[in-house]
Amino acid sequence: MAETTKKTADASDGKELSAPVPTRRRGGLVQFYNDVIREMKKVTWPTGKETWLTTVMVFIMVSLTVVFFFFVDAVLNWGEMLLIGAR
Repeated sequence: MAETTKKTADASDGKELSAPVPTRRRGGLVQFYNDVIREMKKVTWPTGKETWLTTVMVFIMVSLTVVFFFFVDAVLNWGEMLLIGAR
């Protein structure tokens, strides 16, 4: 949207409102591939042990969240039953 901007003049004082933005030259598919390879070499990949520990921690946190929301739901259900006189 803001790649190119025309120079426009204000009718009252004739000053320019914005400067033109130079257009970028686009590369081809080969240039894109070379850029991807260059960026992939900069990435620090996790080891197998780090991946395993992270996965285990995710499962532990999800389990704790499930237990927490189970009890919250049970308490809210109990409170609702008291409120409407079903118990």
